Amino acid sequence: SSPTIWYNQDEVLGITVEGRHYGVFAPIGSGWTGDASQTSSLNGDGYLSIALLPDNSESTLQYFRTYAYAFVTNSKVSWTYDSSTSLITTTYSYETQLMDSANGIKNEVLSALYRHLWQHIQEAALSTTYASPRGTMKLFKGNKFTTQLKFQGILPTIPDVGDYNRELLLERVKQVASEPLGPGPTYANGKAMGRVVEVIHIAEELDARAERDQLLAKLKTRLEDWLTVGGVQEYSYNADWNVLTGYPSGYGADREINDHHFHSSYAIRAAATIAQYDSSWASQDQWGGMINLLIKDANNWEREDERFPFLRGYDAYAGHSWAAGHGDFGDGNNQESSSESMNFATATFLWGAMTKQDEIRDLGIFLHTNEMMAIEQYWFDVHNDVFPQSYPHKAIGMVWGGKGVHATWFGADPEFIHGINFLPIHSGSLYLGRHPEYVVENFEEIIAERGGMPTIWKDVMWEYLALSDADRALSLYLSDPNYTPFDGESRAHTMHWLYNLKALGRPDTVLSASIPLYSVFIDEMNDTTYAAYNVESTPQDVQFSNGFRMTVPPNSMHSIRTQNGEVVSTEDLPEIPADYGLHNFPNPFNPITQITFTLPAIDRVTLTIYNALGQEIQLLLNERLKSGVYTIPFDGSRFPSGIYYYNLRAGSFSQTKAMTLTK
Repeated sequence: SSPTIWYNQDEVLGITVEGRHYGVFAPIGSGWTGDASQTSSLNGDGYLSIALLPDNSESTLQYFRTYAYAFVTNSKVSWTYDSSTSLITTTYSYETQLMDSANGIKNEVLSALYRHLWQHIQEAALSTTYASPRGTMKLFKGNKFTTQLKFQGILPTIPDVGDYNRELLLERVKQVASEPLGPGPTYANGKAMGRVVEVIHIAEELDARAERDQLLAKLKTRLEDWLTVGGVQEYSYNADWNVLTGYPSGYGADREINDHHFHSSYAIRAAATIAQYDSSWASQDQWGGMINLLIKDANNWEREDERFPFLRGYDAYAGHSWAAGHGDFGDGNNQESSSESMNFATATFLWGAMTKQDEIRDLGIFLHTNEMMAIEQYWFDVHNDVFPQSYPHKAIGMVWGGKGVHATWFGADPEFIHGINFLPIHSGSLYLGRHPEYVVENFEEIIAERGGMPTIWKDVMWEYLALSDADRALSLYLSDPNYTPFDGESRAHTMHWLYNLKALGRPDTVLSASIPLYSVFIDEMNDTTYAAYNVESTPQDVQFSNGFRMTVPPNSMHSIRTQNGEVVSTEDLPEIPADYGLHNFPNPFNPITQITFTLPAIDRVTLTIYNALGQEIQLLLNERLKSGVYTIPFDGSRFPSGIYYYNLRAGSFSQTKAMTLTK
């Protein structure tokens, strides 16, 4: 339809087209002429700016005119991670060229912020709003804004605290270890490697070192084949397109540069798992350099490295990645599997952490934390503020630039539409449980849409449900012993995940830790489990934001469960020690010290505290433990200053050491 011109004075037009209001700003001193159409000479300057206005008032038009001549010439995003607070600070900035400085014109930008941005900016957004496919956008004035988000930590695996049949779990680990891990296209082979990664961690927790090493050897063979030119699998760099592509490919990853962050996420996470156990394999002069290139191909963090575009896959303003290499659709680009994008972020974080490359680690934190917020708003609408009120679904399967759809590229079954934004489920997926009530609503919608329980991706659905209601998920699992596993899953991992979440409870969204490899869980009785992994070669003192502290042994995972702040159990995932060991830190202490001991074999262990007279004052531990490194806190707040002794007994071994409490 023809535009309605409701303002025409000097260089400024106010027009309305099909109910949408615009301001058109020509160079100052020029004018507009005409009736049905308007023409301006632009004073020969060859530029103008157009603004989408929230209304058609003259005051709004004049307000936008003030900022209409600050032309954006570049935009940048940067980020910093503070491990002491677990905060990731993201800075978004505009570079501008001021086209005219007359009549109070300002060199500042007016921009509209998506919901995930204006919810977390440190500056103030304006009250002016716009409607969009991503919900309400808010106007912001300025050339820079920042957001701060809490990184909720990622572990290599979840703690081993489940009350399951360990012999049965070991059988399932051995089954996976006996299976071949052959070649295949990047995505299918990646899922196969991801399946093995989870079982490696379970084997470690079960002390099944032979199976663990067997599975690690399979991963090494497969990745080394991928990272070596020639043969049935290889990566090839195309300098014309600045892209690294795996062959055999699939899903247009080669022809259209689609899905690179999806495909490579599995290989990077496999490499991170190898690096956890074999740092030399992961060194830059061995295989690590190629893994860094895989990360750069999908999301290059170094602007000066022109072999790859900066953040190819991740859209910093939209807050999430895009999947289509060309993005040449009427509705813009799209992303289906937000969870596989998060798999890339998880893999990047773990690779950076395990290889002590902080820039890469922090890239993973930046991606994981920011995209988590976008997923909650735009895929799941966890606060019921984004989807139209009449929209009949709790989740969408694909986010497009101009729309969101309850669909997938590969099938219309509700399990696909919902599940493609769950999988692969692992320790980096705990973000899915940040809103436990929503998890149940999402799961119930799958049942309602199907007219019954899931039948295709049952294990994926159970694992998702367990993030909110592990008892129900475990019951469904136990009632269906002959289910068919998803091709990226194993019976070992599903069993491990469900039983452990039943014991751990839900992910805690409040607490943070002083190192990035951590998780916190809280159960229905408000018992809290603190878990952390130490990548360093010396013990690390980890402090949580509520003041709880624990010492994590080197190259180990350690967890402590508390009831009302009192320690009730511990769990470790270390290397097998060669001998017994016993020490405490700090010493002297006030009032808490951490007593660490090593156990080379399964045995019953007692840890007892004595005063200077040799009187027993506290029994800290009396239980049967597997081999490993353990840390138990001793709180001396109710005892007077002085010298105390701690004694470790394990079988025929006994050792006593002194410690000093100073107040």
